[in-house]
Amino acid sequence: MSLRVRRLFAVTGTTLATTALTLTSVGATTGAGTAWTLAAGDRHPALVIARAGHVAAAAAAVRAAGGTIVTTLPIINGFKADVSDAAAASLNGSASVVSVTADRSVQAASSSYDPTAPGASYAASSRASNVWATGNSGQGVTVAVLDTGVANVPDLTGRLVPGVDLSGEGDSLKDSYGHGTVMAGLIAGSGQSSAGAYPGIAPSARIVSVKVAGRNGAADVSTVLAGLQWVGSFAQQDNIKVVSVAWGSPSHQSDLIDPLDFAVERLWSMGITVVTSAGNAGPGPYTITKPGDDPAVITVGAFNDLATVSSADDAALDFSSRGPTADAVSKPDLVAPGRTLVSVRAPGSTVEQQNPQALVAGGYIRGSGTSQATAVTAGGVALLLSAHPTLTPDQVKYALTSTASPISGVSRNVQGGGELRLSRAVNANSAAAPVQSLDGFGGGSLEASRGGQHVSTVCPGDTLATVVVGDVTAQCTPWSAEQWSAEQWSAEQWSAEQWSAEQWSAEQWSAEQWSAEQWSAEQWSAEQWSAEQWS
Repeated sequence: MSLRVRRLFAVTGTTLATTALTLTSVGATTGAGTAWTLAAGDRHPALVIARAGHVAAAAAAVRAAGGTIVTTLPIINGFKADVSDAAAASLNGSASVVSVTADRSVQAASSSYDPTAPGASYAASSRASNVWATGNSGQGVTVAVLDTGVANVPDLTGRLVPGVDLSGEGDSLKDSYGHGTVMAGLIAGSGQSSAGAYPGIAPSARIVSVKVAGRNGAADVSTVLAGLQWVGSFAQQDNIKVVSVAWGSPSHQSDLIDPLDFAVERLWSMGITVVTSAGNAGPGPYTITKPGDDPAVITVGAFNDLATVSSADDAALDFSSRGPTADAVSKPDLVAPGRTLVSVRAPGSTVEQQNPQALVAGGYIRGSGTSQATAVTAGGVALLLSAHPTLTPDQVKYALTSTASPISGVSRNVQGGGELRLSRAVNANSAAAPVQSLDGFGGGSLEASRGGQHVSTVCPGDTLATVVVGDVTAQCTPWSAEQWSAEQWSAEQWSAEQWSAEQWSAEQWSAEQWSAEQWSAEQWSAEQWSAEQWS
């Protein structure tokens, strides 16, 4: 497979500083690495960000310096150009140019599937079934599932809303990988295909599919940021009150400046409760993934309920990531059932095809992971908001954590407040909930947020696949922390021009590009995507 590394350069002083990067393309079978290094040249494809209102002047400056405008890029208030080193250096002094730059990844907090007996007890062990007895099944609440899409299966009939597809597959209600449908079923499945045997936690809640990954389950941080922005922009229109983010990046960039942390805090400030996974990188400390390391949001680890309602035999799970975070924040906030949970599956998906031993009759599949625990908790938030629609995200978090039941002998950085207890949470007095301080400002690096994981794509006008490296989006456009932080999130500003099919096309995000060669066991570690997890 041909791979090309996007050349990164930035204007420094009066010279063009070339970043000497080396990336590795890992063989799917041998694991042997092939080094890909940046090549020198007289002219380089540049991404130019203009100052507000100065795009025409910036373009004129590029031409005056001997450069050529290739294509306009309204999303970044700029354009792509071919420029020489000398031209790029001269642009540094232009009053109309913000930067001259050129263009890293998250993973699903992957569910794991194991051969032990299916457990249908998570609704009971989380005490959701006690809440159902009061007539509350999550009605009136909409949960956004930011994932690999959600298939329109019978258990979700009439309650599944197409949101947006940023994967390039063209349909948010197509889940070719299979992860998002499992999450949606745990949150809001009706159990229709199992005669009520396998319902989700909030079987009357609505689901909005926000699709950020396709058949291989891989997504770039920039794509996830776009999905989070979409949720914020259309929350009012679609009545979104909760977002499930069963994804994680292993980055240790400070939560004060990280863009993922900033994005989830922004949703939190808008009144949207963000539920995110701790990650599956335990049992060591400092393994909480982003954005679960953010102090404000609800970060969920997993525990083993041993398929029983009784808590006497419950145990922590080694794979569940533990705190503290890199910024010394105690995480997770609580734990939820996360081993051998049964949920609906997406017909024909990657997960279904690769794990036939995990299939359960009637269109279901069993699996384990902090993804599952996150979905269970997101469904629990739907129950809470159905009972108390005016609760703020801070009050929701307080209700869940203050009523959680600790596992004896397990530290707080393993279990947070303890096991999810929804019947207590629904009846909790949240008036005493502290108002959390949202300190993130998002001025950090997109590249650092990826935690060393990268995707590749074919950029517009190119023929070879390009590894997306640096502060560049998966659309091959430059990303500005300053612009991202200041940009308003509204439906009016979310235009088709910004996120068009041309930019996110099947040609750019094809199965050929998302190959096993690119996503080997070395890149997606054995702990994260091993046969043990998808067994």
